Amino acid sequence: MTTPIKPGTLYLFPTPLGKTKENVCIPEHVLKKLHTVTCFCVENLQNAVSVLKWAEHPVPDFKLQFYELNKRTAETTLNEYVQEILSGKDMGILTDAGCPAIADPGANLVKLAHHFDIDVVPFTGPSSPLLALMGSGLGGQKFAFNGYLPVKAQARENAIKELEQRSAENGSSELFMETPFRNMETLKSLLNTLENDTLLTITANLTLEAEYIKTREVSDWKHRKMPDIDKQPAIFGIKAKENKPPVELLRRKAVRKKFSR
Repeated sequence: MTTPIKPGTLYLFPTPLGKTKENVCIPEHVLKKLHTVTCFCVENLQNAVSVLKWAEHPVPDFKLQFYELNKRTAETTLNEYVQEILSGKDMGILTDAGCPAIADPGANLVKLAHHFDIDVVPFTGPSSPLLALMGSGLGGQKFAFNGYLPVKAQARENAIKELEQRSAENGSSELFMETPFRNMETLKSLLNTLENDTLLTITANLTLEAEYIKTREVSDWKHRKMPDIDKQPAIFGIKAKENKPPVELLRRKAVRKKFSR
């Protein structure tokens, strides 16, 4: 009787948000597990090799297996990766920066792994949306990460207005990111579009030496020099003044009391 092959495990490995000489954000137990995996799905091969060298992976990169995984990866290709795991091979998703499948490719492979009952193990590491939320003071009871805003100015300002309205109605913190070379354009749109009493958080270079995290009302930002975050990895957050329905005054109805004679 043939013993069934035990499937491998899909590991989700976070990576630093930028180049650092020393390890300041990846737990040692994560690096220890990373050193045992020799098969990786990566967004960019050059970046992946650089990260593995930084992490001092004991196996030379030419002896490791790499599979491309990005937003253009076809489902048929993902199925091929899953078959590798089902054959008993452990596989790791190695993102360019931050956590896999959080504002980053990888979610489709994770979903497919669950479909085939493959164990998925996510590891702790830096995630720019969560770090921005933590450092913002906007509040994390209700929040949403909205990815990228539209490229065209009018569409971008419309999207900003929608996020502000949602925040006001739901009391939610709304976060989003931008392509680094459009950061300053987005800042201009935010100041032109948001209400003066809306809180605006600007973060850049999280976990790095040039880290920047500030939250102020829009009216305050308008009277200050804007931070130079041009071409820097950034996350923005807004929290509008909550729209609370007016309290209706309860009118007391006159009560007729019956008295017995």
